[in-house]
Amino acid sequence: MKIKYDKEIDAIYVILSSDVIVESEEKLKDIIVDYNDKDEVVAIEVLNVKETTHEIDLPFILKTA
Repeated sequence: MKIKYDKEIDAIYVILSSDVIVESEEKLKDIIVDYNDKDEVVAIEVLNVKETTHEIDLPFILKTA
């Protein structure tokens, strides 16, 4: 797992796998989940990190993926 912060776009990117991303879906406001060709979660991106307080329920996000 890798975690990256992009200060230019104010986003945190959590990379769970090196698989190729074939689809992305905004699960909640400012929370984007990326999937591989097997519909498995590859990464999670959180936007507007500094300007918005986020309460992220990861089990919920991963379960509804």
